[in-house]
Amino acid sequence: MDEMEERFRRLCREELDYLRGGVFRIVGNAADTDDVIQEALVRAYRRAGSFRKEADLRSWVYKIAVNCAFDLLRDRKRQAEAGQHYADEAGDGKDEAHEAQLAALEHAVSELPELYREAVVWGCLSDLSGSEAAARLGCSENTLYQRIFKAKQMLKKLMTEEEVTR
Repeated sequence: MDEMEERFRRLCREELDYLRGGVFRIVGNAADTDDVIQEALVRAYRRAGSFRKEADLRSWVYKIAVNCAFDLLRDRKRQAEAGQHYADEAGDGKDEAHEAQLAALEHAVSELPELYREAVVWGCLSDLSGSEAAARLGCSENTLYQRIFKAKQMLKKLMTEEEVTR
């Protein structure tokens, strides 16, 4: 067994809860979390040749897992939009307005560049402390907070543009 294979085995044994926790915060349920983790580990293993040995394997696989989670959300959104014309129109207008706002915010977050999207997910939406979120993203706390600040500015602009186009 080569060194990379051993590192992957160790990652699967020791860091699976870490990966699952992060992905769960994005996708919101255990079944999807398991599917995303499996897909991420397969992708990472297949791309092991492009991994820089001096880099942190956990962070690399984690980024792949986060990307897989957002891929799942994008796919679900496309499926929902494709089937939207079949949706039932019944419902309370207040709930629909709230759902529309949440959907618009989710869409705006998904439109952020990956660097800022990850900062929002880990720095704002997770249960992690600032130092833990920064460590997972491979940056300092100050950098994390700067990215969150910039992401909030971008989200405000995206949400304002969304309101104008409605």
